[in-house]
Amino acid sequence: MLHENERLYLLQSLNKYNPWDKISLKQGLIRSDYLKALLKYQNNNLIKVLIGQRRVGKSFILKQFIHKLIKRKSVNPENILYVNFEFLEFQSIDSKNKLADLIELFFAMKQVNKKQKVYFIFDEIQEVESWERLLSSILADDTYDKEIYITGSNSKLLSSDLATYITGRHVTLNIFPFSFDEFLSFHKEKRSKNNFLKYVLDSQLPELLNIEDKQIRTNYMMSIKDSILLKDIVARYGVSNIDLLEKIFFFLADNIGNLFSLNSLVKKLVSAGYKTNVHTLGDYVHYLEESMLIQGVQRFDVKGKKILDGEKKYYLTDLGFRQYLFSDYDSAYGKILENYVFNYLRQRGYEVHVGKLRQYEIDFIASKGKRKIYVQVAYLLYDDDVIKREFGNLEKIDDHWDKYVISLDDIKMSPRNGIEHLQVWDLECL
Repeated sequence: MLHENERLYLLQSLNKYNPWDKISLKQGLIRSDYLKALLKYQNNNLIKVLIGQRRVGKSFILKQFIHKLIKRKSVNPENILYVNFEFLEFQSIDSKNKLADLIELFFAMKQVNKKQKVYFIFDEIQEVESWERLLSSILADDTYDKEIYITGSNSKLLSSDLATYITGRHVTLNIFPFSFDEFLSFHKEKRSKNNFLKYVLDSQLPELLNIEDKQIRTNYMMSIKDSILLKDIVARYGVSNIDLLEKIFFFLADNIGNLFSLNSLVKKLVSAGYKTNVHTLGDYVHYLEESMLIQGVQRFDVKGKKILDGEKKYYLTDLGFRQYLFSDYDSAYGKILENYVFNYLRQRGYEVHVGKLRQYEIDFIASKGKRKIYVQVAYLLYDDDVIKREFGNLEKIDDHWDKYVISLDDIKMSPRNGIEHLQVWDLECL
């Protein structure tokens, strides 16, 4: 139960963050694809889950969505409860019982009209112990209509927590940093190679579009990295070797697109003077993936049609960590383009694997619904050997699915044996 002083403090906090009819939101760039998805997900008894790395804009998208509903007069502002558990005012709400008390406080304070739909919006809900049990009970209460939206910066929301208590009663929307199209829209620019390079050789986090000073940008990226490592990983999982955790992150960020097994990673770290083993390393890499700083990609045997254990590739959710946190930053265009294409495919809703066909590697096998595509990514197709290698790997795949070679070349090549060449800044056909 909440103490009286705590109730008064929370009342003030609710009044501060929940006068939706009186707050004019600074809209920024309207992220219309996500808003359309949220509108499509409405009017059902499902929890809407927004998942993404810290600072990709989950909270702002939800606020844009609510203001859109208010503008349409689709919701009574008094019937909206918004709680961000990262705000200092709400950090005492750390259990399902306290959250239940807060909801009761909201109903009493706002005199909510339960004949109208009630909106619950909970930001970074993973900070609340046993939150999933409370939401399950709210869903089960059929005395009033409600919509529940939650955000989280830990992919565990997509697995054990939701799967255990809310199986089949949630839909998930993955939120990514700004896409190239959003970047162009923000800057009112046209699609071009030069604009693409400006985009891909920087961070794609929304807040950085409002910051010009490079040192401030660097400090911002450093603070995000520290926040994710210390709060989302060290504090949550009791990691004791922070130096090793950071070393692993930097190593994977510096080696995006390379195949690694845990054993090979251990050998590299031990040779660099770090004490570790496969078990510890496996845990740390898993934590980095759950925080969504990095994304691990498994290999798929094209001929055997099965996922292969062992080696994986790793990609950054935001390439800005390479740009701003490495003093000896090396452009490594080929790997950066590969990372970009991976993120692009994920943003477009594809499930992505690394392909293996006998001794040959296919950069990506991407599937969505009934569609499958094969993708090779190259920096430049600068001579016959490179062209033969990139197209040749795809030519060895004996099926009818679309195949593409993507590069940074100024001139688009004609199709070769049914394989299309795409310029990396123009992937709309995928």
